[in-house]
Amino acid sequence: MDGLASIGNRDLEANLKSLVRKERMLLHLILEYIREVDARRLYLEHAYSSMYDYLTKELGYSSSAALRRLEAARLMNVVPGLADKIQQGSINLTQVGELTRAIHEKEKTGERISNEVKSEIIDQIAGLSGEQTQKTVAMSLDIELKDPERVRIQKDESVHLSITLTREQFEILTSCKEKAAHSLQLANGDHSWAKVIEVVAGQYLDEKSSGREEKSFSRSTDSRIHSKNKTLTLKTRRFILNRDKCCQYKDKRTGRICGSKYGLQVDHIIPRWSGGTHEPENLQVLCWSHNNQKYREEAGIKFRSSS
Repeated sequence: MDGLASIGNRDLEANLKSLVRKERMLLHLILEYIREVDARRLYLEHAYSSMYDYLTKELGYSSSAALRRLEAARLMNVVPGLADKIQQGSINLTQVGELTRAIHEKEKTGERISNEVKSEIIDQIAGLSGEQTQKTVAMSLDIELKDPERVRIQKDESVHLSITLTREQFEILTSCKEKAAHSLQLANGDHSWAKVIEVVAGQYLDEKSSGREEKSFSRSTDSRIHSKNKTLTLKTRRFILNRDKCCQYKDKRTGRICGSKYGLQVDHIIPRWSGGTHEPENLQVLCWSHNNQKYREEAGIKFRSSS
């Protein structure tokens, strides 16, 4: 903006401060909108299985930016004063992320953190630096914060994964590496941790796959697909899962398919209570979120708003 060169120092600084105030107000408004869209589960209608996917794929946020905004919007549900602090600039999204991550770590121990405690910690970290926030949160929750897990897609489409393991978890992984030594040697002698995870995970998936086939065969020698069965047979479910491979829910306006591969379930396109059969053409794969969404649509149940 070449025009800025002609603005006097006082006006330049005043304009900058005004823009910062507007930026904070806009962020506050965006978080309110994210909170409401999340509460209504509107992302499901657009064939996204989660609000995170909606923020990254539909709105174009980066992974970290989407996560920070989603964490803040959800924390605003239980800490009403957080919205004002974000607008005032006394709390930023990085601080919210630190607190949210710490709460998750604490609740892994089985202890639930009350909304009152969350609100108190928000008051304590208002106006603090990043390092001061970490120390205050750790002391308030009596935990030792771990570095967050990080997943970064690299230029060659490889993935850089950064995680923290407990001593016990690392010992288990080391034991797997020792037991998989022969397989690793066959894999061009690659003994890297990436190869260990690939080999061990591959063996696990092979065992699960073969185990299902044996179980299916032993249960019945006549497990053919039959529309009169009261429940779907295991073979029917496996056939549909292998055919569709991912969630088939479609955005009614764009035709976009969800494509999620998490929590897949086999669903009747025409429900059983409406005369639907177990024939393959009446079956589809949906993720848990969209299966639940379809049930709500059929039952006429709407999600509540955030207010």
